[in-house]
Amino acid sequence: MRATAALRSDIRFQWRHGFYGAYLFVCTLYVLLLQFVPEEYQDRVAALLTFSDPSALGLLFAGGIILLERGQGIYDSLLTTPLRTAEYLIGKVASLAILSIGSAWLIHGLSAGVPEFPLRFTVGVGLTSALFTLLGIGVAVRSRSLNGFIMMTQLYAVVLVLPLLMVFKVWDSALLFVFPTMGSLLLMDAVLRPVEVWEVGYSVFILIMGITLIWMWAYRSFEHYIRQKLGGGAE
Repeated sequence: MRATAALRSDIRFQWRHGFYGAYLFVCTLYVLLLQFVPEEYQDRVAALLTFSDPSALGLLFAGGIILLERGQGIYDSLLTTPLRTAEYLIGKVASLAILSIGSAWLIHGLSAGVPEFPLRFTVGVGLTSALFTLLGIGVAVRSRSLNGFIMMTQLYAVVLVLPLLMVFKVWDSALLFVFPTMGSLLLMDAVLRPVEVWEVGYSVFILIMGITLIWMWAYRSFEHYIRQKLGGGAE
């Protein structure tokens, strides 16, 4: 299956370019940071770091990979292979989700112990990673430089992190429940309290809806800015 082959290729690419080593370093810093947090706040801080971890990893690493592949001319040869855009995206999403889940378990396991609801924790990290990875891909293919990518991601990402306002008790509104990242935060909150069944159902639903919408946007972006332009199509 081409998607499986793309996944293996992405993992090798990420390993070869030091993504795993870089993120092991980041995880180590997170764990050390948590040692200086008062014990009564460690679970909450660990949950917030677990939310930010797949978000930053998916968004920044996906964008970095796209820009790196473009700079190495990989897309020129991609057009001559039977690999479809959907299979390419699946490989990127799955490979970074694996890295996100592994790093989230490492951070949380070494700082706060095994989550009380490990499946909810894993699903929350994986879906959050997929959401931000697709966002990072969609932004990166539209960017001409690293600086441009960083500026654009700040504009896009600031909307998705609005639910954090409720966590920090800055703004408590039902409107925040339309953002898929509210689902991420609720699933992360499952490590601190027994969440209701409706909260789990809502969280998975809103994240899948968000992933679906951003998938369609990232897919069209890749088709237009990579396949059509490199293939001599629309400018």
